[in-house]
Amino acid sequence: MKFEALYKICEYIFLSYFFIYNSINLFFIAISFYEVRRKVISSGFEDLDLVMKSPFTPPLSIIVPAYNEEKTIQESVKSFINLQFPRLEIVIVNDGSTDGTVEVLKSAFRMKRADVNYLKHITTSPVRGCYESRTELPKHIQRLILIDKENGGKADAINAGINASLCPYFVAIDADSILDEVSLLQAFRTVLDDTETVAIGGQIAILNGSLVREGRVVKRIMPKNSLARFQIVEYIRAFTLGRTALAKLGSLLIISGAFGIFQKEFVQKVGGYLTKFLTSKIASEYTATRTETVCEDMEIIVRMHRYIKEKGLNKKISYVPHPLCWTEAPEKLKDLAKQRNRWQRGLIEIMLYYRTMLFNKNYGRIGLFAFPYFFIFEMLGAPVEFFGYLTMPVLFYLDNLNYLYMFMFITVSITYGIFLSVLSVVMSAWPEKTAETDISGKSLFYFTDIKDIVILVLYGILENFGYRQLTVWWRLKALVDFIKGKKGWEKFERKGFGEKTKDTGKDMAIAK
Repeated sequence: MKFEALYKICEYIFLSYFFIYNSINLFFIAISFYEVRRKVISSGFEDLDLVMKSPFTPPLSIIVPAYNEEKTIQESVKSFINLQFPRLEIVIVNDGSTDGTVEVLKSAFRMKRADVNYLKHITTSPVRGCYESRTELPKHIQRLILIDKENGGKADAINAGINASLCPYFVAIDADSILDEVSLLQAFRTVLDDTETVAIGGQIAILNGSLVREGRVVKRIMPKNSLARFQIVEYIRAFTLGRTALAKLGSLLIISGAFGIFQKEFVQKVGGYLTKFLTSKIASEYTATRTETVCEDMEIIVRMHRYIKEKGLNKKISYVPHPLCWTEAPEKLKDLAKQRNRWQRGLIEIMLYYRTMLFNKNYGRIGLFAFPYFFIFEMLGAPVEFFGYLTMPVLFYLDNLNYLYMFMFITVSITYGIFLSVLSVVMSAWPEKTAETDISGKSLFYFTDIKDIVILVLYGILENFGYRQLTVWWRLKALVDFIKGKKGWEKFERKGFGEKTKDTGKDMAIAK
C-alpha cells in the first residue's frame, strides 16, 4: 500500500508540473499577443524621424566585446556603422583574442594607436592599448575605437567598454551579431517615452542561411539546417513572446547579451558586470562575495532589480519585441549542448547568488512570481521533466496499466506542448494593418513567405518529439556539471556570415 501511494503521488506531481508549466506559458502567450499586436500596430505611427531629429535623443555607445571573432567582426562593425541613430560611438573591446581579430580590425578600419579617455570607474583586467579608426566614417559616427586588453571574459570586456565610452547610454551587443538599421531607433522610443527606463531588451533572430552583404541582412532566408529551425521556434516561444509577457508583468529577469540597451550611470551605480576583477561593494554584497558567473546578462538584470526594490526607485526594465538583432545559432548538436549547458549553469548560479529574493514579498513581483517561476520551472524543471519521461512506462505498469494516466501524461506534456509551439508561430506571423494603405499588414515574424511559416509550424510539432527531450537532458547534465564545480564558457565555433556575400549576380541584384 505504501508503494501504491508513492507512485500515485509521483503521477500527480508529474501531471501537475506539466499542466501548470504549460498553462503559465499559455498565459504568457496571451499577454504577449496583446502586447505584440499593440506594438505592431503602433509601429505604423512610430515616426522614427522624431527620434532622429529630436534634441532630446542622447548619444549612444555601442560596446562590442570580442574574443576570437575574426570570421564575423568586420561584417558586424560594418552593420553598426550602417545603423540609423543621431549620434553613435563604437567601442570594440578585444578580450585577449588568440586569433586574428585585432589584425582584421586594424586592416579593415585603419586602426592606429591613440590616447583614449579611459576612466577606470569599474575595475577590469589590464588594458594593453587603445586604437582609433582613421578611416572616413559617416557623420553620425562620432568615433570608432578599439580597446585591446588581457583576457578577462565577456563581462570584463563590457566593463572596459563602459570605462572607455563617452555616451550616457550604451548598447551591449555580441561581436557576431548584426542589428537591423532602425533597431536602435525603435528600441530608444521606449527611453524617450519613459525616462525612468534603465534597460531595454530586443528580439533576437537567427541569421543562419540569410544573405549578408556589407553588414546588412539583404535577404532573409529560412535556414536549411533542422537544428537552426528548431531554435527559431524556440526563440519565438520562449524568448520573444515569453520575455514580452514577463516585461509586461514587471518580471523580466534577463536581457539577452546579444542585444541590450542600458543607462550607463545606473549600471555604474550597481557596480558593473560581475567579474573576478570587480571591487564594487554593491556587487560583492549582493552576490555574497562571489566573483564570477557564466550568465552575466542575467546577473546584471537581477542585481538591477534588487537595487531598484531596496532603494525604492521608480526605475523600469523593458523589452520591445520588434527591433531585430541577428545572431548565428549552433548547427551541430555538440555546439548547442555547450550553449545550453552554459545557460543552465548560469541560471543556477544566479538563483543561488540571489536566493534571498526567492518568495520574498519585499521584492514584489520579482520575489513572489519571477524568481519562483525561474526556480521551479527553469532550474528544477529539467530533473522533473527527465524523471517524468523516464518513469512514465514504469508508473503505467505499476498502476495496473493505467491508460488514463498515460493519456493524461501525453496530453499535458506532448499535446499541450505542440499546441503552444504552433500557437507561438501563428501568433508571431499574425498580420496587423498599420495604416489604411497597408493591405497585407505587418507582423512580428521576420519571414513573410507562407512556405516558411508552414515549415516552422511543422517544426513546432516535431520539436516535442526529441528536440525538447534533448534540451532537458542538456539542462540536467548542466546541473550535474554545476555540482561538480564546472566553470567556463565552452564557446562554440561559428561558421561566420561574411562568406555569404560571395554569391551570384542574382543575389547582387537583391543587395541593390
